[in-house]
Amino acid sequence: MKKSYIGLVVLGLCVATYLLLTPTAENTVKKPGSGMGMGMGKAAVPVITATVTEQSLAQSLTLIGKLEAERSVTIAPQVAGKIDAIAVRSNQEVKAGELLLVLEESKAKAVVMEAESYLADERRKLGEYEKLIGRNAITQTEIDAQRASVSIAEARLASARAELSYHHLRAPFSGTVGLVDFSKGKLVSQGTELLSLDDLSLLRLDLQVPESYLSQLSVGMQVQGSSSAWNGQLFQGKVVAIDPRVNPDTLNVRVRVEFNNPNKHLRPGMMLSATLTFPPLHQAVVPVQALEYSGTKRYVYRIDESSIAHRTEVHLGARVDNLVLITDGVSQGDRIVVQGLVNIRDGASVKPLTAEAVQQTGELH
Repeated sequence: MKKSYIGLVVLGLCVATYLLLTPTAENTVKKPGSGMGMGMGKAAVPVITATVTEQSLAQSLTLIGKLEAERSVTIAPQVAGKIDAIAVRSNQEVKAGELLLVLEESKAKAVVMEAESYLADERRKLGEYEKLIGRNAITQTEIDAQRASVSIAEARLASARAELSYHHLRAPFSGTVGLVDFSKGKLVSQGTELLSLDDLSLLRLDLQVPESYLSQLSVGMQVQGSSSAWNGQLFQGKVVAIDPRVNPDTLNVRVRVEFNNPNKHLRPGMMLSATLTFPPLHQAVVPVQALEYSGTKRYVYRIDESSIAHRTEVHLGARVDNLVLITDGVSQGDRIVVQGLVNIRDGASVKPLTAEAVQQTGELH
């Protein structure tokens, strides 16, 4: 009797468990949006699209550099001495070869006079020897030795005259003298910097241009310069040389520009803003707001004929105002999303709208 009672209890528990685990008809009815229907039939994302166009875009590059005179030198004596005469004033224009200043030269002149006398005496001896050789009173060896003595005396005189010339400091080229900061009687040593001399008629400017512009650079291309010292005035220059090497650290190439300076408005050491204008580019362009940023990569959403958005990586060129050049990724005629990027993903279905429609309905919001 006890065993039968236990069996009935076990049977009852099994029946209750079966009823609890078996779904009823009410529970098996699918609710809207549940089960297999999840994610199916999503509404298209409203976006504003635009067609990729190809435009001719003027491009330029503005850089800043420091002007230098094409010819510039610091005048310094090659010998020590006392300044005996100053032949120029500050900021004076001088011609090539014009005397600038004189160092005390009495000793140097005396050395020249001594060398001249010595040479004259050696030449006299040579003349006497040449008379004697016809009478066999002197050997050819003695004649040759005297001729060598004359050559030595000539070299000695040339050296003395060169030493004397060092006391006369002259302009190596035509230009403008700097400020005179010394007076007559000043004792100077060899190499003391006394005057600056600059040819202001032609100035040069070295620019560090990114290597990406190298293919567009050419000798002779025009450059426009401007300076805060001459507000509103433009200076015309041209490229005269391009460094054959690219700096491996900065990836820049040095470009030399020359500016004619007839009015002397430009000065060495002045900072000048220089603009290089390159030939216009004919490339695909997209609005800046069409770009999606992810790390170092850039993407746009290209729309196919079925209005499906495809996330497409693009490579960018220069930016001009609110447009950016595309060097790779999309081409002219492609349709891309320009507004509504926040709501779409790769492969999403989109609903293209016009900007006017969005303004009326506010559907993108």
